[in-house]
Amino acid sequence: MRERWTAEQAWDWYKRRPWVMGVNYVPSITLHAIELWQKDTYPEVIKSVRKEFELMQDIGLNGVRMFLPFHIWYHEKKDFLDRLDSFLEELAARGITMMPVLFNDCVGFGRPEDIMPRMTYGWQKYDIGHHGGHRENPFTGELKRVGWCLWDEPEWREPQEEYMAALLERFGKDERIYAWDLWNEPGNSNRHDMSIPYIRRVFEAARAMDPIQPLTAGVWSYPEDYGSCEAADVEPVQRLALDESDIITFHQYEGIERVKRVVSQLKKENRPMMNTEWLNRVQDNFIQDNLPLYYEEGIGSYSWGLVAGKSQHFLPWDELWNHRELPLNRWQHDLFDTFFTAYDEEELELMRTYRKKSEESCQRKE
Repeated sequence: MRERWTAEQAWDWYKRRPWVMGVNYVPSITLHAIELWQKDTYPEVIKSVRKEFELMQDIGLNGVRMFLPFHIWYHEKKDFLDRLDSFLEELAARGITMMPVLFNDCVGFGRPEDIMPRMTYGWQKYDIGHHGGHRENPFTGELKRVGWCLWDEPEWREPQEEYMAALLERFGKDERIYAWDLWNEPGNSNRHDMSIPYIRRVFEAARAMDPIQPLTAGVWSYPEDYGSCEAADVEPVQRLALDESDIITFHQYEGIERVKRVVSQLKKENRPMMNTEWLNRVQDNFIQDNLPLYYEEGIGSYSWGLVAGKSQHFLPWDELWNHRELPLNRWQHDLFDTFFTAYDEEELELMRTYRKKSEESCQRKE
């Protein structure tokens, strides 16, 4: 079993690859990409997303971060893996890699009566007017209830390890995979330290598979004085994520001054860094501010969203509707509307500019 990469190993890996400017990608025709991965809707979805791949190429994107669904693997096993292989081939033909996300603490609240991860074939139902496409979701701003994930059920831990093992066995030596994001937003949904033993186990099991790609889990919530007070640190579950990760990944949806403080603090980890979730115009988190910073600092990034669709990520998080002082008429995420018209052409031109700069920089190094 390999150990956590040293800082030197991580930097050597990172410097041999182009700067990543990508998006968290959900096809506009799908709800949370479910229809992309299941057998009955995949053929129609893959035809639709090719146009969206062209948009990615046009604005210089070279990476996607995507959440993979355990429940579809559980029911379809090899067929799901084959579809993922086919999708990776489509991306690779356009110079785009994927960062898969396997597990997640940004989850719904309360334990459901039926915990079986069932399939719901066909086009998924969704609610109009809600970020995420459902009335109750991790973005509703719950203050008291605690999120539930399948790892909380002892009998479902081994199947989820088998899912991860199947992915790493098939794709752990595959250059089309950029990195493995093993656990999204540890501690979110009021879970705090509940997932610590699960995260430890997931990193241990993943390292046993000896993938060529880095393993990571991103930090996402920071004390108010983080970056300005030496003693300030993230909560223990996120500290664990930093200490286990080969490369440092983080989420930051706030204004640019706050972003800079978080970046300055995380640089002390002395490892390559990537912001794997950002872009929140409602809260003054703009491409025009963030992208230059990430390029100049050599920080890879995946902003949230491409084309507005069923998941309605262009809407503010539901909890933000209670803050009428915010500019709620702005799109929160996404770059294009359903007709593939840019939300803000200036944003896209900036992306093209920094892709060109990155390519020119690579050519000079060669």
